Amino acid sequence: MNVGIFTDNDFGKVNGVTTTLKAVLAHLPGDVHARVYTADDAGAERPDYVSLRAPGVGLPFYREMRVFWPRFSAFVAQARRDRLDLVHLTTPGPIGLAARYVAWRLGLPMVGSFHTLLAEYAEVLSGSRVAGDLMRAYQRWAYSACEVILAPSDATRRLLVEAAFPGERLQVWARGVDTTRFTPEKRSAARRAAWGGSHDLPIVAYVGRLSREKGLDDLPAMSRWLHAHGQPHRLLFVGDGPLRADLQRACPEAIFTGSVAHDEVPALMASADVFFFPSRTDTFGNVVVEAQASGLPVIVTDQGGPCESVRHGETGFVCGTRGPWTLAVALERLLRDPARRAQMGTLARQAALARSWPLALAPLFETWRGAVRPATVGAPAASRATVPSLAGSRQ
Repeated sequence: MNVGIFTDNDFGKVNGVTTTLKAVLAHLPGDVHARVYTADDAGAERPDYVSLRAPGVGLPFYREMRVFWPRFSAFVAQARRDRLDLVHLTTPGPIGLAARYVAWRLGLPMVGSFHTLLAEYAEVLSGSRVAGDLMRAYQRWAYSACEVILAPSDATRRLLVEAAFPGERLQVWARGVDTTRFTPEKRSAARRAAWGGSHDLPIVAYVGRLSREKGLDDLPAMSRWLHAHGQPHRLLFVGDGPLRADLQRACPEAIFTGSVAHDEVPALMASADVFFFPSRTDTFGNVVVEAQASGLPVIVTDQGGPCESVRHGETGFVCGTRGPWTLAVALERLLRDPARRAQMGTLARQAALARSWPLALAPLFETWRGAVRPATVGAPAASRATVPSLAGSRQ
């Protein structure tokens, strides 16, 4: 079976989508060949990945994030050469539209996986409920052609049902974590010394985009509150984004690494003491389980998918969102109690060991197999087209 995975996230980006897709490619079963289809301004091709050159444009309210506008006919031609049996849509941007077009032109079944609450992002970043509603309606249309839609958490599935996605087609597919890459063994005393970290000055890490939708607005006030209550700490921000300059002004003692290669993240995480993730808009939060695998207790909100990975009071704290102070109080409790931090970190690591990628990916591969009609596997794409007059036309 040949599967084309269409995404607007080229592998030059480091985020939850690319982390997941790289894991998919690394753990394919013997009866499946998959190839990622995307676009960027350089182009690249290897057996499991093809990026077609295309012009890029910055997103409204987030110009640092670019999407690329490809020639749809080029994707159809590539899909024919690859003899695809199935299209997997992962994002509703221009490449997601290309996925729908390829599936229609070649008569292929399509499944989808939902990764990002773009409607909530649009609402937070624009300050407009109308922008959120319009994005929600668009996402609903983009995924409407999928036979199955895979949500990364129960919380996300409930949100999609509330947004009028077809509940009978929604299934939960939780993500995994590479516990050999993310491990407490990568903790670095030298790195901690460079940060000024010690028993008396614990390091509080955040990893991800530095952007308003991640709930970082209140973090400077929380940090000031902790200092006012006599609790030393140092904030570590791993990542970049439009909020970085504001955070640097508000938190002059914090450490900002900027964008780093994904291979550098495990050592940075393992060298911290607590992982803090205040986002209310994440569908799963790969970084949360990566932090757990690194042996860190995690503090999250009770909204979105990340809270489903944390056992409250055991592997971290799940905090209500009545105000920023519930998060600050939970953080203070961990910072003041090194023994409890260590115990929670050990339990977090144990929980992560049960979320290996091979186990997490099994439902995805079964979904792929169930979506493909056995008689069509490996058949020429043109012979499966539901619109013969178009399938036989010149590209």
